[in-house]
Amino acid sequence: MVDITPCIFRVITRPAYFRRALHFDNAEKGGIRKRKGGTITPFNLRYGDKVLAKKAGFTYIGWVGGFTDAKTKNISVYDHNWKRLGQFSPKKVQLIRRSNKLCVI
Repeated sequence: MVDITPCIFRVITRPAYFRRALHFDNAEKGGIRKRKGGTITPFNLRYGDKVLAKKAGFTYIGWVGGFTDAKTKNISVYDHNWKRLGQFSPKKVQLIRRSNKLCVI
């Protein structure tokens, strides 16, 4: 005998495409696609990680979207609409939550 009880049903899945990653599906010369996912910055932060960033007395909460490879070696932090909040020094960026690239609906 099975008793049916009310409960919350959640679907956990990886999104098929990320907003800014559609162009990765187009192969480059030689039919080779660019590498996707799992990239970690030299500062041990992964793209999509939720971070706390401080700059000029203000505190921002956002997501890592990239880093500069130049002399400055800054981390780009974005808000929930993927608008850039700014570039921050790695010393002033603190990890809040590691990205696992899952969508919970």
